[in-house]
Amino acid sequence: MPETPQQPIIDGATRLYVIIGDPVAQVKSPGVYNARFAEAGMNTVFVPAHVPSDRFDETMRGIMNLGNLDGLMITVPFKAHMMRLVDRVLPMGAKVGAINAARREADGSWTGDMFDGTGLIRGLKNRSISMTGRKVMLVGAGGGGSAVAVAVADAGASHVSIHDADQAKAAALAERVKAACPACIVNHGAVSFEGRDTFINATPIGMSPGDGTPVPLKGLRPDMLVIDIIMKPEVTPLLAAAQALGCQTVGGRAMLEGQAVEVAEFYRIGKPA
Repeated sequence: MPETPQQPIIDGATRLYVIIGDPVAQVKSPGVYNARFAEAGMNTVFVPAHVPSDRFDETMRGIMNLGNLDGLMITVPFKAHMMRLVDRVLPMGAKVGAINAARREADGSWTGDMFDGTGLIRGLKNRSISMTGRKVMLVGAGGGGSAVAVAVADAGASHVSIHDADQAKAAALAERVKAACPACIVNHGAVSFEGRDTFINATPIGMSPGDGTPVPLKGLRPDMLVIDIIMKPEVTPLLAAAQALGCQTVGGRAMLEGQAVEVAEFYRIGKPA
């Protein structure tokens, strides 16, 4: 069996990466990135920080002033808020209007970008699935849905239809995707599988015990690709129903795996700064 990389001993020279959220107990990122730091032989650790939403600004000012902090990962509900605390935002983050990772540059400034959607695209590519020419029905216009909508359009989807219980949020996201990816036809409204070959759930429905599917699945066809970005459970009610119908399915692990590679490159893990 291959040897498991050993995490370096934490000492006074240890560098820090921090994931912030409210809550933060559910995050899996520390295990993913600590393994990567160990593989790269870096004296670096990745730790969670529960940042209360009502004390976000004061807490982040303190965290970002730590002299041995090299990077941040951002989860709910702070992805949009963090944009105003970094010095520059790279193109995908600007298109989405939110960031989920930030790195400290050599001059002390901060750069942020968004990897939720590009992580999914990379995870799909690793499974030999392309978004080029696809006609997508997307449910969920929150932070995750926004990143996914922009990323699938940017990756070549020909049509993206967006549904959210908050119609104004769906409409706003549709306009953002149109502006970011003018070659893609984008609309919003009721869920329909007619003329669509891909269905993506970007809501949290399916995460909690007792949840059903995010929308009624009448009209879902066996020839469709069904993606659920929920990480846990690995097989959500949506994926179980789609598998029973004969659909090709992809769970949240694809996004997690793809994002881990994308963010590691952004953080320059194992490479000179």
